[in-house]
Amino acid sequence: MTRYALIDCNNFFASCERIFRPELQTHPVIVMSNNDGCVIARTNEVRALGIPMGVPIFKVREVIHDHRISLFSANFELYGDISQRIVSILHEMTPLIEVYSIDESFMDLSELIIDDVEAWANSLKERIWREVGVPVSIGIAPTKTLAKVASTYAKTHKAGVEVCETDAERRNMLRELPVEELWGIGWRLAPKLKDKGVSRALTLIERPNAWLRQQLNVTGMKMIDELRGEARIAFGDASDQRKSIMRSRSFGHTVRAYHQIESAIATFAAQAAARLRAQGSVCRGIVVYLDSGKNMHEQRVYASHLVTLPEATADTGTLIAAALSGLGVVYDVEGVYRKAGVILVNIQSTEAWQLALIEGDAKRDEKVNLMNAMDALNKKYGKNTVWHASEARQQADWRSRRKQMSPRYTTQLSELPLLK
Repeated sequence: MTRYALIDCNNFFASCERIFRPELQTHPVIVMSNNDGCVIARTNEVRALGIPMGVPIFKVREVIHDHRISLFSANFELYGDISQRIVSILHEMTPLIEVYSIDESFMDLSELIIDDVEAWANSLKERIWREVGVPVSIGIAPTKTLAKVASTYAKTHKAGVEVCETDAERRNMLRELPVEELWGIGWRLAPKLKDKGVSRALTLIERPNAWLRQQLNVTGMKMIDELRGEARIAFGDASDQRKSIMRSRSFGHTVRAYHQIESAIATFAAQAAARLRAQGSVCRGIVVYLDSGKNMHEQRVYASHLVTLPEATADTGTLIAAALSGLGVVYDVEGVYRKAGVILVNIQSTEAWQLALIEGDAKRDEKVNLMNAMDALNKKYGKNTVWHASEARQQADWRSRRKQMSPRYTTQLSELPLLK
């Protein structure tokens, strides 16, 4: 039988912060966005205080102070490494893993022989907690959409595990699920459905197909089939390649100087190149953009430029050079910028790599070997152990404000916790 599991990390960013701070296990914790602006993760204790996701920090300063809430600047390097540790455990169970996001992964269990599914899921949940220190919720069902619903249901109704494989279990879950929480129902559609008397997921799927087609698009109808127990969303392996790769950042303050933006663009290009190599791809183009952001006194300015490469590549030096040439086109000496970024486009697999005539195999192999060596060193000794000089990684002026960032315990030798 078809059987999917969704492993969903609970309050993931906040849970990562608690791993190395055990005294915070029952203490309210908030993780802030870039520039320490908004709430992007919160523990259950914070949720109970009525602090919503996305709220600007300055609006809840009084509540934070009164309840002694611990604040952390986002530490994405730490979160990414913890996520990979969890995924590695999942890969020991089955190679059929789809990493949906940094805190969610699907597993295809269809070919596994499991006598007691609920006991198996509880064992996996306990292992992740024991070996990594992150609490997870696991939903198991015959479709991906139902597995996602089950994982959400498990957070509040079960001890972290919900198996939905009978019609009674499915209907019981959907009867309680608000329609706005359905995967694929946006904030615009939910009010319209409620106006038509549809407030719960079960009510929605019991409506006639003719009526549903008037309300939903093709993707929405696939969701309906999935909620009815018919698998319609294909399972994608974790090796699926991205069609584009973007790296960008809002600056910690407005930036004018070319050299500051230059180092930012070089850094973004290097990060994107590393991600490109990690998925076994090369690209034929890179888009560079600058954004002045919103300002009540000035008109917003957004400028972008596509640089097409003579041949597909994943070489960091080549992509940095291309990005900086694009920056020369979009940069205005009179401009004031609040955000910049790069986007790698025209991505293809390395197998489809076609060499241009102007460069031979030897030169290409030399670059590939250099990148492989750099990636290996950074993997062994920590991210950014080796980097291009143009990235100017040492305390660059453009970087986001992250005044309360925890150490990168798992990826930087210099930031390992000390035993006393």
